[in-house]
Amino acid sequence: MLSGTDFRSSVRIPGEAKSGIGPGLSILAFLCFAVAIPLILRSTSEASYSDTDFLIRYSALLYSAFRMSLILWKDQVRPVAGVFWMFVYICLGVVPLAQLSTGASTILAVQVDDATLYTTTAVTLLGCISFDLAYHLRLFRDWGGPPQVRTLRSMDTLRIFATVAILGGLIYVAQVGGIGVFFASRQEASQALDQVSPDSGQAARAIISAFGSVTCLVSLIFYIHVIRTLRSSLNLLDAGLVLGLVVLNVVVNNPISNSRYWTLAVLFGLIMPLIGSRKSLFNFAIVGGVVAAIFLFPLSDITRRTAGTGVMLQTDSVWRMISTKDYDQFSMLANTLGFTRDEGLTWGYQFLGALLFWVPRVIWPTKPLDSGVEVGQWMSSANVNLSSPLWAEAWINFGAVGVVVTFALLGLLSRRLDAGFRPVALSAGSVGYLGVSIFCGYMFILLRGSLLQSMGRLLVLALAIAVLSVAVKRKPGESK
Repeated sequence: MLSGTDFRSSVRIPGEAKSGIGPGLSILAFLCFAVAIPLILRSTSEASYSDTDFLIRYSALLYSAFRMSLILWKDQVRPVAGVFWMFVYICLGVVPLAQLSTGASTILAVQVDDATLYTTTAVTLLGCISFDLAYHLRLFRDWGGPPQVRTLRSMDTLRIFATVAILGGLIYVAQVGGIGVFFASRQEASQALDQVSPDSGQAARAIISAFGSVTCLVSLIFYIHVIRTLRSSLNLLDAGLVLGLVVLNVVVNNPISNSRYWTLAVLFGLIMPLIGSRKSLFNFAIVGGVVAAIFLFPLSDITRRTAGTGVMLQTDSVWRMISTKDYDQFSMLANTLGFTRDEGLTWGYQFLGALLFWVPRVIWPTKPLDSGVEVGQWMSSANVNLSSPLWAEAWINFGAVGVVVTFALLGLLSRRLDAGFRPVALSAGSVGYLGVSIFCGYMFILLRGSLLQSMGRLLVLALAIAVLSVAVKRKPGESK
């Protein structure tokens, strides 16, 4: 049985594998994403619009495609920045352009004028530029002396945590109504979760759901790290725990009963530790992720039962499909601008509600509603379970200043986290990169919003990583 002390001395130190194909793939990706796709959209237009409308929306697509191609070009693996630019390219680049070209939109019809739509693209670019400038600041180069690394606290800690995670997951499955609920549909799973402690409010249910799904995922990701780095085989207890975690993750984190963005978070959290410093695999994940998000991701609704009827959903073209499915971030940002035009800014009240999400509404009767709900009510929408992208969250609180500050802080954090994914952090038993792997996947949810809905899993995720890892200082003179 391996203890925490002999874990660090029994690992292999992986080297960095350079791809050698970065520049070629980068140029090809840029030509496809920034040139070919917009030209296809332009040539297959189904609606009338001006060249100005097209170019304004194209600007966000072009900027994000350029930044994404640079990430593919460089030797470093930058998972957090990669996910950020993937999200911008797909949700705030391709989709708005497809909606303009097809004349179609989600059921959340944009309830603002053309001038506000132009402002929506401007706000998108403002956030991107703020993120970009902050990300490339060298603020943390020599800050704080020799950097600390995070290592696994001990194998015993991992075993105890995995056991608790499995027990918690089983309780969660039992409370929701059994395994069958998780393989029915997302709507049925959500309705079953609503029946768990119905008087406790959404905050309590969010924490229950987060604990049941996040802890078993984090445990499995840490065990994958152990399996890859330990020289000797694990014992029978470890094998049983890994098997239990795999089965439980298939149940509670499957793509049928979970949102597609959480599915992306799970996939990236599992894939990135396996990719490590292999740049060619990382490039494949980025390009493949973009292609899948545009051409395959929307298809996940085709065979899903609608209100239990099992009716096949109909689709015309891939561009109309992504225009009318769940990619509503541009529309909701536009509607948020309209909301603040009529109702004014909230001056941090929505941020406060997200920060204190765990406070029951019984104690805080005036607790702010989810930002998507607030905007949905302003829209008189029958469905108020709407997304609220981070751009909208920042704007509804502090306007343009909020967008600049929020994305500047996100840029600084992203650079710091990406720095933790370098080869030196992937060696000698370090597990800090596991937290980066999980967070980069969760970026999809943070960027999509709403912020209030994303906080439960984020809190459990942060606590789980803190319990399993411990920060240690590098030896003097050790390379960074």
